[in-house]
Amino acid sequence: MIQTYTFSAAGGHAANEDAFVLRPDANKEGRVVALADGQGGRAGGARAARLACEIAGQHATWDESLGWVEILTRADVTVAQDHEAGFTTLVGLRVCADRVVGASCGDSAAAVVCGEQAPRVLTSRQFKNPPVGCGAATFVPFEMKLTRPWKLLAITDGVWKYAGWERVWDCAARLSGTELIAELQSAAQLVLTGEFQDDFTVVLLESE
Repeated sequence: MIQTYTFSAAGGHAANEDAFVLRPDANKEGRVVALADGQGGRAGGARAARLACEIAGQHATWDESLGWVEILTRADVTVAQDHEAGFTTLVGLRVCADRVVGASCGDSAAAVVCGEQAPRVLTSRQFKNPPVGCGAATFVPFEMKLTRPWKLLAITDGVWKYAGWERVWDCAARLSGTELIAELQSAAQLVLTGEFQDDFTVVLLESE
């Protein structure tokens, strides 16, 4: 059984340009996650993020035979064909009891704390450019065998950039569920105002 927790909020501006999809996979035993961070500074980032997640989530849920590079490439092409959509990052993954597999482009991240192993950023080899929505994004696959107990975090850069990776690892080692997410929120918020400096999104999956 996999426990799931999510949180997403705008930071630095009124509209949240992050998006995510979290669904049971086709055989209901695992979970499918797609997470995206629309590129700021130009129009259509929020639309691009939402559309990319929707398309990736649909393909991954409907057909487990598709590889993640193919799934995310289809999402990239669909976003590029939408004239109102801009650019975005995109992480897509499927996790079951003992395995995670996925692919990514951009600077959003998927990270794992797993048993006695050292924490690992699954998306560390990804490319930020060309971005999703240009129709030519490069997606880098990843895969890892999971050992219980494990925690998997899909996060946008508003989390790891402002909380810092050391704080992410510390929180993930000590805390679980909503307490873990609340601690990450506190780490990323401005001290005086309590506001986020950038859009902040966490999708947390944990083994029971």
